[in-house]
Amino acid sequence: MVSNPVSDGIRRLRSVHKLTQTELANLAGIPRATLANMEKASSNPSISVVVKVARALGVSVEDLVAKQQATFVTQVKRKDMQISRQDDGRYVGTRASPINAPYIQVNDVSMLPNCHTRGNPHPEGSHELFLCLEGTATIVIQDEKFEVAAGDLIYFPGNLPHDYSNAGLKPVHAISIVNILEPKQTSRKIS
Repeated sequence: MVSNPVSDGIRRLRSVHKLTQTELANLAGIPRATLANMEKASSNPSISVVVKVARALGVSVEDLVAKQQATFVTQVKRKDMQISRQDDGRYVGTRASPINAPYIQVNDVSMLPNCHTRGNPHPEGSHELFLCLEGTATIVIQDEKFEVAAGDLIYFPGNLPHDYSNAGLKPVHAISIVNILEPKQTSRKIS
């Protein structure tokens, strides 16, 4: 069988991150059919498409084509971070953690006044830490309301229903860190 370092690397890293072709194609901003062709040993994609896929995976092109997944340092430029906008743009979450850190999500959160958005519940066993840097955020967790002022944090089970809002007159800036346990991972009590 002919080996192709690009197709081998994409398949290997897609498997490591448990992404479907559709999910990775969406992250890279390319059609799924293009990604499917890139995973074929006979593929010869343009360098611009290879760069898009590498960025979506949070690796350099060199790491993408490496025979084995080496230990590497990932630097993500602000322009390459995923941005999520909700509540007509009053809520902006920027994913600051790379995709090659699959069990932790770090989000830089900005909320304008009158912002109200529903959080996405995370898998059971996950936890979220919300650190308010500026302003005062209101977090409702399973119908219980918490005011989180600048410098304060709240830590809660991420699978519980939760909402974020800014009822103040000043913008809120915060960092949200979500620790997502691997589905097969279990914890045990140590006495």
